[in-house]
Amino acid sequence: MRSLFILAGICFVLAAVPVMAADIVTVPTANQLKAGEVDVAYYFLDLDFPSGAPTGVNFLTLYVGVTDQLEIDAHRDEATGGPDLPGRTIWNATWLLLEENQRNPNVVIGGRNLDGEGTKASWFISAAKTVMAPVGGPPSLENPVVRLHLSVGTEDDTLLGETRHDGIFGGVQSLLTPQWGLVALHDGQDFIGGLTYTKNPKWPTFKGGVYGDHTWVGVSYTFNVKQ
Repeated sequence: MRSLFILAGICFVLAAVPVMAADIVTVPTANQLKAGEVDVAYYFLDLDFPSGAPTGVNFLTLYVGVTDQLEIDAHRDEATGGPDLPGRTIWNATWLLLEENQRNPNVVIGGRNLDGEGTKASWFISAAKTVMAPVGGPPSLENPVVRLHLSVGTEDDTLLGETRHDGIFGGVQSLLTPQWGLVALHDGQDFIGGLTYTKNPKWPTFKGGVYGDHTWVGVSYTFNVKQ
């Protein structure tokens, strides 16, 4: 009977799309969208760089579940302050190899910067598994949702010209209440930590935190075009 409650808890997590869907900031995960699901997000990264470098980066991200196995994403970045640098759009895709259930993690294989815009493409395989789920009620500080992420990839220098996602990277997501969540990841270059807030699944998710020496804020919204 307990296993049924745990499975129901996992279903609750997967239904909490605004908190658990798509990448985390720009870190690849196995949080794969289903067919017809779309996630749009805006992030601002406030940079802590020496004088003369850009002071911030605006990010727009779009994730589209083409089928239950295929997700295609587009990321647009525009630097602010400092030198006048051109913006860039990169295209990414993931393919679901294994779907999460009580025993198995979600496993995807994917690539970033597939058109090689300004640099080479990078590749990764990612797994995600909910290892703790509430029993008999919604998540709480005493009974949270805990989801682990583990990936291995090749060199990706699309963000700030720094090497990320090369080798092992990943971390943890958690829902502390139905509204509040947190993320703690390492992308192979920097630690990424943040809090998320969603009033309810029909609302956008507001978030913010640290990215290495930098800080970030963002908002995302997930919807289903089939509904």
